[in-house]
Amino acid sequence: MRMKALDGWRGFGALAVCFIHLQLNGYLTSVASLDSWTLAVDFFFVLSGFVIARVYADDLVDGERLAIFAVRRLGRLWPLHLTMLALFIVVELAKLALLRETGFSSEHAAFAAARNPSDILPIALFLQTVRLGPELTWNFPSWSISAEIWTYLVFALVAVMTAGRPGQRTAVAALIAVAAWIVLFIDPTGRGMISTDVFGIVRCFLGFFSGVVAEWLHRRGSFRALMDGRAEVPTALAGVALVWITASQAEVRYAAPLVFMVLVFAHAGDHGLMSRFMATWPMQWLGRLSYSIYLTHLFLVAYVVPRLSQTVDGLASGNLVLREAIVAAIYIALVMAFSLATWRLIELPGQRLAAAIAARINRSQTLSSKYSRSQLEITRL
Repeated sequence: MRMKALDGWRGFGALAVCFIHLQLNGYLTSVASLDSWTLAVDFFFVLSGFVIARVYADDLVDGERLAIFAVRRLGRLWPLHLTMLALFIVVELAKLALLRETGFSSEHAAFAAARNPSDILPIALFLQTVRLGPELTWNFPSWSISAEIWTYLVFALVAVMTAGRPGQRTAVAALIAVAAWIVLFIDPTGRGMISTDVFGIVRCFLGFFSGVVAEWLHRRGSFRALMDGRAEVPTALAGVALVWITASQAEVRYAAPLVFMVLVFAHAGDHGLMSRFMATWPMQWLGRLSYSIYLTHLFLVAYVVPRLSQTVDGLASGNLVLREAIVAAIYIALVMAFSLATWRLIELPGQRLAAAIAARINRSQTLSSKYSRSQLEITRL
């Protein structure tokens, strides 16, 4: 089930995160702070809730379907997550080997600071958000993937327990979203809507289950004025305004789930001007590569961009804006090339393997059902 406009928006959000982390690592200093662009993550949460509810909600009726759902989601997320973590570890091991063999020490020591070996196993198992504190290590954008894994579990349990009762499922989703909003608002750590730890899971609950509510309303045909395409540009502008205002008024972040709910709702039908733009092949490719873009870019920021920047500085010294523009352009080109490779070599095979396992579970369930029915018929005879 493809919603082309939402696919395009997903790619757009992933690209925004690329620029955020480039600036957070000391580049793009010639432009204003991009801190408010982290709202892209909250947009992902809302979008994910909408899409997952549309694809899976009615199918999650029992334990077997829940198992199929879990296999498919893990097959979608885990292979690339483990691959990127492994690549970071390989580089740190190479640093260590270089130091032992030649005595050469890189600017950043191996397995130090944000490359703490004790964090490897928790991160591999999607446990990096089960902690308190803002510290993130290794391929830290994966914190949101960890939060989504736990959110998927809660969603699947809610869907199974309310199977055949979509209204009740949506009511539970709304209660979870409201409770999450309250918890973040009164968060004693003060981080609230920028949390990446246990409260980051709560942040994911807020966005994801807001998306679930939006999907139910969209399916029912509610708010038809938002569904004919005419609201696409205004809702997109509302999203831009939210990001712009948040740059100076951080508390506005708490309106993000509602703004993004409306934006996703308005674009889900693929009817308007923005949908036509998002359906173009560049935006569709961007959407297709969005998960790879999201998980691969920090590797390049950490290990490639510093060397790239040094080279460009030597060729275009004296013009900061030009140097940063060149570095940013080459960086994005490398991200796209790297993401295309990981999509083909890691993501697609992982999805095919998960689909094969899910099909086997489904066949086993079908055979079991047939056997149960035949046994019942024999008993009746």
